[in-house]
Amino acid sequence: MRYLVTVGEHTLEVEVTRGPDGVYGARAKDGAELQVSAQTNSAGVLDLRVNNQTVQVLPSVGEVRFQGQYYAVRTASWLEHAAIAAGGGKGALERKVLASMPGRIVQIACQVGQAVTVGAPLVVMEAMKMQNELSAQCDGVVRVINVSVGQTVERGELLVELE
Repeated sequence: MRYLVTVGEHTLEVEVTRGPDGVYGARAKDGAELQVSAQTNSAGVLDLRVNNQTVQVLPSVGEVRFQGQYYAVRTASWLEHAAIAAGGGKGALERKVLASMPGRIVQIACQVGQAVTVGAPLVVMEAMKMQNELSAQCDGVVRVINVSVGQTVERGELLVELE
């Protein structure tokens, strides 16, 4: 099955197949191949072995941890992506920018009423001494900004909502 995987500003098209031994094969559009095996631990974290490197996935919050760094990740099957494109609309979740991890807001790069396009920076938050820019996942108008500079937020907290 084909998936679109978005990590930050980068989207990768991946074809995933399951082998008879339970190991998954993933092939990127550029031809790069990965061997992936998965195991869920007791904390609800999915531990993936990708080409002999461990990647931890927190599916409930759309977050990946790799080499001590956290990344917000979205996935959609090719069918889901095609259905959204055919309908001309985006899901309600794409109109909400949520904190992907606990952190502190260091910059707000938008204003209520401002029209934004896909990829436009909305909020910069600092987590684990790294700044992460959170951007619009769809075109829209900023409806609500629920945070202010200096505010501490928890994972999953609504930061900005588009209409």
